[in-house]
Amino acid sequence: MEKQCNILWIMTDQQKSTALSSAGGPAHMTDNLDAFADDAVVFENAYTPCPVCGPARTSLKTGLYPPATGIVKNWVTFKDGITFLPAELQKGGYQTGMAGKLHFYPPEKPEYGFEVSHLSDAPYSVYSDDPDHSEYIRWLRQNYHDKGVDPVDLFNADELSYDDDLKRFILGSGFRTVPEHETAWTERCTIDFLENRDKSRPFFFYCSYFGPHQPYKAPKPYDEWISKDKIELPRSFYKDYKAGCPVFERNTRKIYEHIRQSISEDDAKEVIAQYYGQMKMIDESIGRILSYVKASGLYDDTLIIFSSDHGDHLAEHGLFFKGQMYDSCVKVPLMIKLPNHKDGRRSRRIVNTIDLYSTILDIAGLKSGNKGIESKSMLPLIEDDSIGWDDESFSIIGDDKAHAMTMLRKGRYKLIRYPSGEGAVYEMYDLEDDPEEIRDIYPAMSSQPFAVSLQEELDAWSLREIALY
Repeated sequence: MEKQCNILWIMTDQQKSTALSSAGGPAHMTDNLDAFADDAVVFENAYTPCPVCGPARTSLKTGLYPPATGIVKNWVTFKDGITFLPAELQKGGYQTGMAGKLHFYPPEKPEYGFEVSHLSDAPYSVYSDDPDHSEYIRWLRQNYHDKGVDPVDLFNADELSYDDDLKRFILGSGFRTVPEHETAWTERCTIDFLENRDKSRPFFFYCSYFGPHQPYKAPKPYDEWISKDKIELPRSFYKDYKAGCPVFERNTRKIYEHIRQSISEDDAKEVIAQYYGQMKMIDESIGRILSYVKASGLYDDTLIIFSSDHGDHLAEHGLFFKGQMYDSCVKVPLMIKLPNHKDGRRSRRIVNTIDLYSTILDIAGLKSGNKGIESKSMLPLIEDDSIGWDDESFSIIGDDKAHAMTMLRKGRYKLIRYPSGEGAVYEMYDLEDDPEEIRDIYPAMSSQPFAVSLQEELDAWSLREIALY
């Protein structure tokens, strides 16, 4: 039997696809990820199965879209009979571990399949009991024992400011130093695992950074890495291009108005500068992990994946955060380096990160235990970009079937669907002609054969998924 490779999966949270220097971000922000890209296949059209944290992460670990898992929103429990990727790898002979954000609920179950777990989910307790399960929070509290304050109280105060001080909600108070930040903590836990792993077995390790998810404010010196004066806001920030667009009006108008009434142009530039500063910090942390992997002689025979769970509008369409089907938050960075292979190739093929589940199992020589998966292995595409491949990708988000917004990206077009009454409303964008998704072409093009076909395909997929709620 061929020796199984090691697997290192590095993930960020809420990193938009363009938050890389090589993809249009500030120069030298992601030097280490850009260098890693020279050894990997970079997928420039990768989409998330769901543009919100918990459901997306569940799909990536199960090969199932959110309705099939029961995780259609954060902090809800799984349906019975779900098998998780780390557990499949563990059964296949892997030592499994993770550090950082998992975002499963409940947070700790042996069924997830992690032999080693260093958990750092949400640091605030305003939505759930995440801090009670967080090893990072326990560690941080020990560091703060002589400061007369519980750091969770500080996180809670920031998180509760959404209505009255949105800028504070987005940035946070920035009270941690670099060594106290979960970025540094996640890095230390990752390297500790690599140093002390069971060398008689291959390993799977999931290094999952909490950032650049809000609170965006980076600790010194990263808070000053780029000046807000150097930030250029996207043109869609300045004008309500989505006025009258039916999906936007039903799903997004309320949050749009709150942001526009609360965040000035100067505020938006400051927010983006802090987000980029946090990305710089994360990139340097990733660089140290990859340097350790190379120095330890592990780099060549390790499958290394870099991805994010979903993006962040970062002022596009006048928005921040996630939860919509525009590329700014549904499109994600994705890089894959095969073991014993260096590529440095960029692919324009359309993929979905739900496919990482099947890809990892395929490379490990294992099979899925879940029924009805829609994940498919990308290994043939990684090896040969010219093969036949369905250049399409779906995504779904919604707390219930009455509000299940879906998306189909196929070729140059994207169609977005939102339930309305007995039917649905749609928006369509030509991403080659209009990559900023400013002009909804659905009203003018809906009767064209290609648009009718696209709508039929999305309707059929959406109804199948909605039936699983």
